[in-house]
Amino acid sequence: MNIDDENPTSQTPHSRMVTPRAVALACGLMPLLSWWVVTSEMVRYNDHSTGLSLFFHVISPLLGIALLNLWWARKHPRSALQPGELLTLFILLSIAGAICSHDFLQVLVPMIAYPDYAANPHNRWGELVLDHIPAWAILTDREAETDLAIGNSTLYRWKILAAWAIPLLFWFGFVCLLLLSLLFMNAILRKQWTERERLTFPILQIPIQICSNLPNLLKSRGFWIAFAIAGGIDLWNGIHVLHPSIPAIPMIEALRFRDYLIEPPWNSIAGTDLSIHFFAVGLIFFLPTDLAFSCWFFFLLYQLEIVLSSTLGVHDLPGFPFPREQSAGGYLGLGILTLWFSRGYLRQVWLTLWNRPGGLDESGEALRYRTSVVGFLFTFGLLVSVGVYMGAGLGAMAAFFIIFFLYSLAIARIRAELGPPAHDLYMTGPDVLISNAVGTRSMDDSTKGVFALFYWMNRGYRSHFAAHSMEGFKAAQVSGQSAKSMFWAIGIAIIVGTLSSFWALLHTLHIHGYSGRLAGDAFAGEAWFRLAAWSDLPFPARVGATLATILGGVLTFVLGVMRRSFTWWVFHPVGYITCASWSMEKLWFSFFIGWAARVCITRYGGRNAYLAAIPFFMGLVLGEFVVGTFWSLYGCLTEQPVYHFWG
Repeated sequence: MNIDDENPTSQTPHSRMVTPRAVALACGLMPLLSWWVVTSEMVRYNDHSTGLSLFFHVISPLLGIALLNLWWARKHPRSALQPGELLTLFILLSIAGAICSHDFLQVLVPMIAYPDYAANPHNRWGELVLDHIPAWAILTDREAETDLAIGNSTLYRWKILAAWAIPLLFWFGFVCLLLLSLLFMNAILRKQWTERERLTFPILQIPIQICSNLPNLLKSRGFWIAFAIAGGIDLWNGIHVLHPSIPAIPMIEALRFRDYLIEPPWNSIAGTDLSIHFFAVGLIFFLPTDLAFSCWFFFLLYQLEIVLSSTLGVHDLPGFPFPREQSAGGYLGLGILTLWFSRGYLRQVWLTLWNRPGGLDESGEALRYRTSVVGFLFTFGLLVSVGVYMGAGLGAMAAFFIIFFLYSLAIARIRAELGPPAHDLYMTGPDVLISNAVGTRSMDDSTKGVFALFYWMNRGYRSHFAAHSMEGFKAAQVSGQSAKSMFWAIGIAIIVGTLSSFWALLHTLHIHGYSGRLAGDAFAGEAWFRLAAWSDLPFPARVGATLATILGGVLTFVLGVMRRSFTWWVFHPVGYITCASWSMEKLWFSFFIGWAARVCITRYGGRNAYLAAIPFFMGLVLGEFVVGTFWSLYGCLTEQPVYHFWG
């Protein structure tokens, strides 16, 4: 389904401004949602909403507000929220969720409080870690470090606030600078993606239906049947967690391969599970069929590759077949491929900068192209300069941020064109690729230290600001709002979302502590243990891993060219680059079900059958999200173990 074709609000003839009340409502909810995300994901380590492309901690409140708005509109139609305002609310809350996510600030806060706290004469972190990082970028007050690690304390003491002031002020500025640079990048590409290529942005389809078509959705019998199925099973399984005597309905790990594959070489894939996630089946129904097919096909091909490697004995080669490095190369290849396919448009942008013939109309843009390009180059230069000021080499920082922005571009493109329910690139950031290519022996210690300080934003890429902000520009187009007003609304969300995230993390961790918690200990120490190992036991260039990265990039580029050149080509590059990811291990069977459902419905029922089935598959998503939200909030408020459908 194409949003622009199906949604009537996209035909609004005049652009409106994003309303102040929509921005104010979003900003008012950000602290509450940040607390919820931190408590659920980090303290309780379940229901990892920000590990999904569509955050259920945003969708469920949006649905509740939309329902209240329907009731309010019957009595006070003039003051009711408009569909564009609801869609703006979704975008801004999603951006705040991405900032407070499992792969962003949740990592930063405990990480900067850990190295000085953990250093002692036995681990020699004083010389291996602390000597290579600027003291002003981390927490160095022993009482504040202990309070955050152990908990049973409070943030609201002058001594603690003063201890956090300098590092938090620096990282607040850095986060805003980083996100602003990504926003400038998206402002440059907005017209190409939303107007020229008319990318469908599948992730936006459910929020758009909630915001603009909720009455019709609520009248659909298929919607309520699916809602009851998905929500009912999750409700039953939640009761089972509270009362184990009630039997569960197996959905997560319904079939565990480890119970059957116990002999080599098949035991090499014994960690694979078969799970059914209703929300994923519903979201995958909206995906292009070639993508859905490619995802489960390449996953099974990857499993076969592991079995063959075990059979041949090459599994003893450390890291082989380097799946993460291949995926990283694939993301880089996709980023380069995106720029290559946009070369004609970028040439027109260049002509517009110099007011030459053949340029573009800037009247509907978020900013003038000159402002966007200069802003991006300036913020990129500042990011590199900050890294150099912290002690890294100029070449290392330039390479680091080039890779980071190529990753960001690829992720935004994946979401805009294809919209998979989850995606990730785990532990394979620019720091890993650079260290593989040149080896840590040839890197100076200060560069290694800066790489460790930037670990928090490169540990994983499941929820990425670049994707959510580009979806904001598409939402503005769909709802008839100006791109310029959306740009400034997103800018406000960056500031308020970052402040809300810092508050929620510090407030919650001073109560519960991060020490002894699965996420807390990992987030706090991973970067520093790696830095200590790099300093104490440096290694040479890892040729095999680097070749795997190059191979992944080349294969992705070839798959992308083939898909663009031949309509019969069914293998999508995104299926290849995500086949070895954590999320695909969870979702591969749901991809198969969603793909099979769409193929059968469209082949035997045509377009009308597909449109008629949309409410049913939306019901699967919202049923699981609403009941999952109930259990998540119940667990956060009562501090009891609860059922979680994801993570």
